[in-house]
Amino acid sequence: MTQTGASDPVTDQTPKIELVPLTAAFAPVASALHAQGFDDPWDADAIIRLLDVPGAFGILAYQPGDPAQNSEDLPLGFVLMQTVLDEAEINTITVAPAARRMGVGKKLLGVVEERLRASDVTRMLLEVAVDNDPAIALYTQNGFSEVGRRKGYYARRNSAPVDALVLERLL
Repeated sequence: MTQTGASDPVTDQTPKIELVPLTAAFAPVASALHAQGFDDPWDADAIIRLLDVPGAFGILAYQPGDPAQNSEDLPLGFVLMQTVLDEAEINTITVAPAARRMGVGKKLLGVVEERLRASDVTRMLLEVAVDNDPAIALYTQNGFSEVGRRKGYYARRNSAPVDALVLERLL
């Protein structure tokens, strides 16, 4: 998979978004995506360890390549989840900078919700940095609401730690 722009510059169309299970084989791709979105990114081994936790699963979003134009699949983002009984937590979700505001995050949340409902999960939780306005907007638009705050939860390079909002969505 190559790292190029996520939309067609000639037609400026939103990319076709395909979803596949995030498996250990895709851990290096997920790690590279995570590094684009976080100051303290997870390496491939960390992603594999998280996928090995009981109740964990991940979804990878990508734009299919075009063999006629000799272009490869383009990774767009992923989500990593963990379920316990009737609750689920988003361990991480990230979208490549070039693919933001194109519906990737919404599509990932939608497929996660479908899978959780099918598994009788009734509550989804996540943490998000208070200064991550685009992510907070995505979650709010998708039915999440604040249920708590964790002081100094996220370390920042060259600055003070940032609080995390704890968000919940009832399914």
